[in-house]
Amino acid sequence: MIESFRPDGAGGLTREEGLGADAVWVDLRDPTSEELAEVGKVAGASLPSKEDMEEIELSSRLYRDGNVDFLTLVLPALTETDNHQVAPVTFVLCPRQVVTIRYHEPRPFKSYPVRAAHSPYDTGSAQEVLFGLLDEIIDRLADILELTDGRIEGVSRGLFGNGLETEVADRRSALATLGQAGALVSDVRNSLVTIERALTFLNREAAGGGKKSPRAIKVLSSDVASLAEHASFLTQKLSLILDTFFGLTTIEQNAVTKTFSLVAVLFMPPTLIGAVFGMNFALMPGIDWRWGFTAALVAMVASSVLSYLYFRWKNLL
Repeated sequence: MIESFRPDGAGGLTREEGLGADAVWVDLRDPTSEELAEVGKVAGASLPSKEDMEEIELSSRLYRDGNVDFLTLVLPALTETDNHQVAPVTFVLCPRQVVTIRYHEPRPFKSYPVRAAHSPYDTGSAQEVLFGLLDEIIDRLADILELTDGRIEGVSRGLFGNGLETEVADRRSALATLGQAGALVSDVRNSLVTIERALTFLNREAAGGGKKSPRAIKVLSSDVASLAEHASFLTQKLSLILDTFFGLTTIEQNAVTKTFSLVAVLFMPPTLIGAVFGMNFALMPGIDWRWGFTAALVAMVASSVLSYLYFRWKNLL
């Protein structure tokens, strides 16, 4: 599917179906080979297919072909669900327009055309539209980290008993939530790395062409660095909570094991007495004693009580 966006004269973007003649941004979503060829002919470059985008090495995701820059980023989508998606998105920066190629639905591609008029970047040139898209993507990644932090905090409070026990009573559910949060934070960090490398590439290309580095690259790079630090903090926070989670589980398991061990020890003296008096030898002292059975029962009960009192005295029960 091909969608084109052209400046509306008020700092925003106007959307239209198909390939517009004066489009400053062409968005290809799940494109066919014919659509890739059609847009590539206008852009003056051979556009990568889905297989090319997925197979391309990390070191080869940023390159220049003539006067066209190719930037392949890894972006998350459907982050509010339990099964978020992560897939590559290719940005093709041409002199007159920027082309995006994607096969999933990152939210910034829907929100940016609506908010373009309020973006700090102009929509009159392809480079400014690219910077506006990157700014929207970085803002979305910040929202994802904030959302993930909220999930982690909810589980954390439940595990530490601050009033959310009912929400995380199921330990498996809590562990699954932490696992999903960790995977999402990891994917966001990976996305930030690809954005940082893309900005470095654009800065190097500008310097190599004798042009002054756009101030937007420095601003966006600063935002990426701040988010990377926040993602690292969330990773450490997750590690602490998981250590606490497994620590509490270990303490509970040790308590159960201790209880079984003490119960076994409590019944050891009665078991010994019962084993002695339960032997079937013909010549056994006291075997014909009238009160032998009663005495054995009293001895077994007394040994259990004494063992229990001893453990209570030692604060083992």
